[in-house]
Amino acid sequence: MTPFLREIGVSRIADISGLDSIGLPVAVAYRPNARSLTTCHGKGVTLTEAKTSAVMEALERHCAENPKVTLRYASFDELRDEGRVVDLDILPRIVEAPPSKTRRSLWARATAMTSGDNVWVPFEIVHLDYALPLPTNLECLLLGSGGLASGNTMKEAAVHAISELIERDALTLWRAKATRIQETAVDLESVNDPWCSDILSAVIRSGTRAAVWDMTSDLGVPAFFCEISSDRSSTFRNVGPAAGSACHPLRGIALGKAVLEAVQSRLTMISGTRDDLTRELFVRGPPQPPLDEPVSCPGKAFTDIPSALGFARIDDALDDLLGRMRLAGIDEPLIVDLSHSGIPAAVVRVIAPGLEGSCDAPGYIAGARARRLAAYRGGDGEHD
Repeated sequence: MTPFLREIGVSRIADISGLDSIGLPVAVAYRPNARSLTTCHGKGVTLTEAKTSAVMEALERHCAENPKVTLRYASFDELRDEGRVVDLDILPRIVEAPPSKTRRSLWARATAMTSGDNVWVPFEIVHLDYALPLPTNLECLLLGSGGLASGNTMKEAAVHAISELIERDALTLWRAKATRIQETAVDLESVNDPWCSDILSAVIRSGTRAAVWDMTSDLGVPAFFCEISSDRSSTFRNVGPAAGSACHPLRGIALGKAVLEAVQSRLTMISGTRDDLTRELFVRGPPQPPLDEPVSCPGKAFTDIPSALGFARIDDALDDLLGRMRLAGIDEPLIVDLSHSGIPAAVVRVIAPGLEGSCDAPGYIAGARARRLAAYRGGDGEHD
């Protein structure tokens, strides 16, 4: 990607790992003329991995800010009369009122990932061009980067995108457990994956506490939430708790990525490099952690969490994820190719109607899966 940094707007890449005591690499790619976030963070177990992660996120945002896709200006009802259009009622929303079916707005052409059919989707959930004034939109759907991913091929990018969407859905459902979250804590002593163990050891050696929870949903794709916080006796760097979450068909990769995400979140706060972090967040601190105190006696073994055995091809991983979503009754995912010709990487936006969006988004309205879970539990905490 190095020859294409100027083309995607990256002016420099910084190593900010030394601002914290943990030592795991975190890098920042700066894009001064971005039309969304001007910084893209990356992490890994080596500095090269961290830089690559940051640059690939910069590529994703560049392509989504400058989409080269087919557009229509029409209403939902007009498009429905012509062919397939996404079901607006099951897309993540930030306004209680349902989207208007008669209001004209911009729509982008997506491809159904199983049938191959063309499906129209709202343009606002595809692009990341947030320069004002915003393009015409329905004004009620959840906007953000969820489902935006890159890779060496479209299928590889699609696996990353779907895994992220499943992660956000799982996080929203897991938070709904409220007082039962304690039961999902993972015994870190039971982690037998060498890659994960090395990452956790680096965190603990620095005097930072780590706690992990299993938030795997009914889809059965391993997903974890990790929280790290400074030991009260530490004098080098005393910052508030930082959290990260991740999802992947292989539980070892899912857990390792969740811990690395928490390390990146902590360094993002320390460096103050992300331009959507408000002053209030630093004054009041981050959202409350799942527990006031670290987990003392977790009961869930890492090896008890389901995991795929591995895939011979990326096609197999993609088929597995699509199959799990079908079994859970999730509508067919839709994909938009945002790749730019001449850049040797694929960028996609995947939309999965029926999955929950990010519960951390301001004003997020719980979808059918979260409401169904709450109704089934009945508030008594007796059911999953």
